[in-house]
Amino acid sequence: MSQRIIITGAFRFPEGDAASARVVGTAKALRKAGFAVEFAGWEDQERPEDKQPEGGYSYQGFKYTSQSDLREQKLSPWKRLVRYLLMGSNTLKWLKSTDLTDVSSIVAYHGSSIFLLRLMFFCFKKNIKLFFDCTEWYDSKNLVGGRLGIVSIDNAIRMYLINKVIGQGIVISSYLEGYYKNKNCRILKVPPLIDIADAKWHSEDTNTHQPNAGDSLKLVYAGTPAKKDLLGNALRGLKILHAEGCKIELHLLGPSRKALLECLDGEESVLHEIEDMLVLHGRVKQMDVPKLVAKADFSILLRPQERYAQAGFSTKFVESLMASVPVIANVTGDIASFIKDNESGILIESETPEDFAKGVRRAINMPIEKKQSMRCNARRLAEESFDFRLYEESLRVLFDDNPSFN
Repeated sequence: MSQRIIITGAFRFPEGDAASARVVGTAKALRKAGFAVEFAGWEDQERPEDKQPEGGYSYQGFKYTSQSDLREQKLSPWKRLVRYLLMGSNTLKWLKSTDLTDVSSIVAYHGSSIFLLRLMFFCFKKNIKLFFDCTEWYDSKNLVGGRLGIVSIDNAIRMYLINKVIGQGIVISSYLEGYYKNKNCRILKVPPLIDIADAKWHSEDTNTHQPNAGDSLKLVYAGTPAKKDLLGNALRGLKILHAEGCKIELHLLGPSRKALLECLDGEESVLHEIEDMLVLHGRVKQMDVPKLVAKADFSILLRPQERYAQAGFSTKFVESLMASVPVIANVTGDIASFIKDNESGILIESETPEDFAKGVRRAINMPIEKKQSMRCNARRLAEESFDFRLYEESLRVLFDDNPSFN
């Protein structure tokens, strides 16, 4: 019988957030390597459409049991703190009560330091290997309570101490790979992975290399900017271009008008001036995102030169390329390792509105033949760099009982 691997942690399986896409891609590579992978995500409950006739729930062949450790409800500050500290308790109770026959490894996608400590002791007693999956290094100023808040302190303990004690895992970027390898951890860098055979990448929209017809340059942003993406700088850049009379459409998949105002620090005048450039689609189902992204000429991604941006790796970046849409982005993290300027994207000097506007001008003035070539290059780059099958062997070696891993 195949060795079983359980993936658990702070994600909403199967399609609730970008984190779920991350763990599904990794799981497909592990399954291809011969492991039987199951999920214990922290979403509220299983989806009715995933219920199986023989009982239980399954998504794309993966059994899963929802743990409800990320339950969203209004609580007092004190109760929120207690809930945060106890997050993962449902998962630990489930692990203690479930059949762990042939379970060789558990993968923890983030989670609090208290949860990870408890999980470490559980795995030690059960003789189960524990791996961490680290995709972020959050900045204290972006966390609830700031630098001296409980969440920030917990994050520091996890990143500086707990992951080091666990000693093995997968990370999403070269920055995290270098940090943990220097701490003598067994580490494998695994970027966001996709399944290039998935039907959503082979629709008439996502599989076309034809640039869009029409006078307007079509840009797209998909996701929730929060404090990670500098969408406000892109909007300010559009204001510069609007004053020049440029014809541009920015399609926004996810952000509301209120969210845009927050990105602009309440600068209503900017939003009012570029209103005719914006197309707000609201929240979009994950399965529908690729075909909407594919209608654009370029996607956009601006992030600051800060540690969290260097340590992370945007899922939307990978999905844009797979949808045959090149990216306009400033260089953070591993972006420059994949994007060659003027081939599969446009790399801009910085994340400022002015440099963003320069990059968009390049796109506006680009011949249609060049746009077509860049769409082909973007798709090829995604297929050759991010398909889960490329990581089958390296993950097999990492998770093997008797590894010879460097």
